Amino acid sequence: MKPRRSPWFDWMVLPTIVILAFVIGYPIVRTFVLSTQNYKVLSGLPATGVGFSNYQQLYHDPVFWQSLRNTAVYTFGSVVVAVIIGLALALLTEHMAGPWRYIRTVLLTPWAVPLIVVAFLFRYMFDQDSGVVNALLRDLGLIHSNVHWLTSSTWAMPTVMLANIWTAVPFFFLVFTASLTSVPTDVVEAARVDRAGTWSMIGRIKLPYLLGPAMIAVLIMVINNFNDFAKIWAMTQGGPAYSTTTLVVYVYQLAFSSFNMGYASAIGVVWLLLLMIFAVFYVRLLQRASR
Repeated sequence: MKPRRSPWFDWMVLPTIVILAFVIGYPIVRTFVLSTQNYKVLSGLPATGVGFSNYQQLYHDPVFWQSLRNTAVYTFGSVVVAVIIGLALALLTEHMAGPWRYIRTVLLTPWAVPLIVVAFLFRYMFDQDSGVVNALLRDLGLIHSNVHWLTSSTWAMPTVMLANIWTAVPFFFLVFTASLTSVPTDVVEAARVDRAGTWSMIGRIKLPYLLGPAMIAVLIMVINNFNDFAKIWAMTQGGPAYSTTTLVVYVYQLAFSSFNMGYASAIGVVWLLLLMIFAVFYVRLLQRASR
């Protein structure tokens, strides 16, 4: 027999819905309206409706397509590498006991460092003139002249991604470490009795139990990377030559450097739609995991 629902409890949710509608709903609606207008703040002219001209301009904007590609490379490339490293570290430290177990705490340290601190840390480490990375590579004889890590269109994106991977690895390490405890010991013991090798144990016994938590963790990190602004802006400000400009950085440049609010809002709408796709996948995975 289902419990009876009280209308009084349903009405208690109303204030929360009203607040969310104002705080979240109004900016979204306002952004959609601005995306159909030509509104440049410094021009001193009022906003004028242009229909879908801003969206048509997106199709012919090479910077938009480059920022979209950069977003995909930065988001998915960082996640793939971080997942592999996080999984490897979780498997390597699975059976650590005694004082060795504190290594797990050390591996989680990068996750506790503020993002802006990470950005400036890597910015100074990879400085082309006084950075410790170039100095170390010169001492090892691997390079003969300084590498322009953050001012070269070839190396800027990999360097920014390296900083992002350094902060993302502890998250996946924590997820995989916790998930490994859910692997039934009787299944593991049975596999050992059958003389399963190390790779068979990992691939056929442990990975199936890690797949569900890994998918949810990946989607969380994809959404997080998709919105990442602080590290990129502090390290390169989207340069050089838009080589590290992602969608969030491009929107910021248009809105607060060029003050072209109409066109920036159009890109923001596209950005929002892409995030909603990821959010739908995330909700469906949560629903499937709860069954």
